[in-house]
Amino acid sequence: MSFADPYLLAALLILPILLFVRSRIGDGSVPGGFSNLALLSGFKPTWRVRYRWVPTLVRAGAIALLIVAIARPQRSQADSELPGQGIDIALVLDVSSSMGSGLSERTRLEVAQTVITDFIEAREEDRIGLVIFRASSIVLSPLTLDYEALTQLIARVNEINLDDGTAIGIGLSEGLNLLRESRARSRVAIVLTDGEQNAGTVQPLEASRIAESLGIRVYTIGVIAEGARSGGSVNVDEEALREMAEVTGGHYFPAESQEGLAQIYDSIEELEKSRVGRPQFGAYEELAPYFLAAALLLLVLEVGLRSTVWRQAT
Repeated sequence: MSFADPYLLAALLILPILLFVRSRIGDGSVPGGFSNLALLSGFKPTWRVRYRWVPTLVRAGAIALLIVAIARPQRSQADSELPGQGIDIALVLDVSSSMGSGLSERTRLEVAQTVITDFIEAREEDRIGLVIFRASSIVLSPLTLDYEALTQLIARVNEINLDDGTAIGIGLSEGLNLLRESRARSRVAIVLTDGEQNAGTVQPLEASRIAESLGIRVYTIGVIAEGARSGGSVNVDEEALREMAEVTGGHYFPAESQEGLAQIYDSIEELEKSRVGRPQFGAYEELAPYFLAAALLLLVLEVGLRSTVWRQAT
């Protein structure tokens, strides 16, 4: 809950002062019509006298509610997110023969399949499309919320017959086509490869510049063979992948293990969440009528108490 005019709540600070003044004035009054209070020494005060402050407290509560109502309490309707306003993701996966090499006691493709499946299953409202590539590319799934069908496709990507090679530019171009008409608040393409461009007519940087013009961010992941860095020869063109990502405002991530690859997908998710933020709409529900109604009920209660139970005591 928020307030349209929160500064008006400062008036609540006056209430304790008024109650104090009221109590002091009440203490100085002489009960009944007795000129000598000694005449009352033998009498015990009734419960109505002991609790004669209750109507005053009820009135103070009514005034407090009126002040809160004047400050216009509101409840935001931003939680009701509009359809199509999440993150649209194109997964662009290299399935070339080199992805059959080992990584953490499994093939690179098997590791990628496991991590991507976990990434998909953790989604809730993000639409995901899938593109695989070798020397050419193919769209296995358009943007969808059917995560179960998508994970089944991920498990069978090695069954697709494409000419061998690594056409990163064409793979990314296919992913951009999936996202071209999207109106999501965030559109990203995640390219995973373990090699460098050696096929295709579209250069990776050229495809990234198209992504930049479309407002689509590109994240690139290079799957690096174990021990490649220490040996001085890395199988991935890291400079090209880094430039592809940075042109669009994305990032390049090197992956050398299954755990590292999983952390990369988690990092991408967090980056996009921070960019998108929470939806802020201008729709609010005014709560002032509820506070006004409660204040009115307390005023009616006070009048009733002063007219009945505490009519004599006050």
